[in-house]
Amino acid sequence: MPIQQELTADSLIFDLDGTLWDAAETCTLAWNETFRQSELGQHSLEADMIRSVSGLRIEKVFDQYFSFIPEERRTEVFGIYQKNEPLFMKAHGGKLFPGVRETLPALKERFRLFIVSNCLAGYIENFLEFHGLGNFFEDFECPGKTGEPKSTNIALIIERNHLNAPVYVGDTIWDYEATAANKIPFVHAAYGFAKVPEAAYRIKQFSELKDLVYSE
Repeated sequence: MPIQQELTADSLIFDLDGTLWDAAETCTLAWNETFRQSELGQHSLEADMIRSVSGLRIEKVFDQYFSFIPEERRTEVFGIYQKNEPLFMKAHGGKLFPGVRETLPALKERFRLFIVSNCLAGYIENFLEFHGLGNFFEDFECPGKTGEPKSTNIALIIERNHLNAPVYVGDTIWDYEATAANKIPFVHAAYGFAKVPEAAYRIKQFSELKDLVYSE
């Protein structure tokens, strides 16, 4: 029997960007408006760049990709983005990956569902509201609320919801590393934004979760 048919769980914890939806176009609009308001309008981003840093903590994004912003202005510029992002998300949202809306009801019947994403406070709420998916997820966490890395936020979800056999579904190496830190199985969403060669389990489309993971 293939290894991908041997995974059992009582719950599924999802990454958001690159796993449930793609909001890179909207994030790009928010960042470019932020640069304009910050008198940095000579700089602009493309959506593919946003996808390439999906899941990376904002501090590292500034260090590695926004070096054109003087260090003494980072807090100011990020503060402007924090105001712009929810406005753009409420107006434009993001696109669900194929099969997400159709598959979630079946998953909800068998598993408890959660979200842990490296995002700002309010971002997950905007996702749930924009697509009307709030009834499917019991709880969620992000560094925008806790100030903690994804590995810690996964642990928080596991602890406060008393999960016995959770599985994390994500699309980046950072998701894989955060999952490994919690010693729980990782499923790579290979349709997402990044490759994770180390992953023992993977899905090429969201609907494959129905057959890959079995309820405990």
